[in-house]
Amino acid sequence: MMKRYKILMIVTIIILCITSLGIANAKEKMVIGFIPMTMANEYFVTMVNAAKIEAEKQGVELLVQAGQRHGSADEQLRIIEDMIIREVDAICVVPSSSTGLISAIKKAQKAGIPVVNIDTAIDSKAVAEAGLDPVPYIGTNNYDGAKMGGEYAIEKLKISGSKVAILTGITGQQNAADRKNGFRDAVAGKVEIVAEQTANWEVEQGYNVFQNILQANPDITFVFASNDNMGLGAGRAIKEAGRDDIIVMGYDAVSAALTAVEEGSMAATVAQFPAEMGIEGVRAAIKLINGDSIPNITYTKTEVIDSSNVASFIKYLSEFK
Repeated sequence: MMKRYKILMIVTIIILCITSLGIANAKEKMVIGFIPMTMANEYFVTMVNAAKIEAEKQGVELLVQAGQRHGSADEQLRIIEDMIIREVDAICVVPSSSTGLISAIKKAQKAGIPVVNIDTAIDSKAVAEAGLDPVPYIGTNNYDGAKMGGEYAIEKLKISGSKVAILTGITGQQNAADRKNGFRDAVAGKVEIVAEQTANWEVEQGYNVFQNILQANPDITFVFASNDNMGLGAGRAIKEAGRDDIIVMGYDAVSAALTAVEEGSMAATVAQFPAEMGIEGVRAAIKLINGDSIPNITYTKTEVIDSSNVASFIKYLSEFK
């Protein structure tokens, strides 16, 4: 009887040890909070899908939350604070404001949670003034990407001498300023920029804003949209006006824009690689959790997509659907 009792005790102890080990392992699994600007934009869907694939490969959990719109800084503040309460191990964020999330980042750093900045750069001066540690950035050099687009427009689309409109992103976002300035510097002295107005990254605003621009400036023959959403909206306004002489260039290379390039209603778009940002963001977060250092800035590539390479780019994007 005693022997049988001892065997039962040993078995019970073994089961308890295995159970405890399982709980410990579950607790040890890294959890990375991933906050895109919104999920109402295919660009960020691609980014998140790639991040999920990488997280699965790395054996970490990805907790994804986003605001409703591109400019939802208040929602992002609440999301970051919620993730701090949930004690995630790291946070990757695409900020809807380059300065509006400083207070939340401060709380995260105070809680010992590293933050990785993706796609839209957080204002490094504001970070320093708040006494925070540098927040590493992973994303496009938007100035160089837009400059590449402007140079392409001059050389390939032959827009020298044209009257040009620029649709810009959300005021106060660094990538909006960089794209506007990069394009402007590339075409300086070669075109006449007759209109420059924000459409806040949105399709409908791109449509409404460009309708007004076109009414005030009927001699426009080229529009640079700082993202594809605004370019697609402008394209709709152009079609309704029967102005197929107006050339449209976008930025981001989302699928609707790629279809427009295939069909000829958009001449080109500057491709970012959001999938690479998502992948590199997860890898960077894991390194920071493990106490490793990463560069303060990691640039991902850009490429102009036109009719010559659109098919191959569509094939590449299909990996992250």
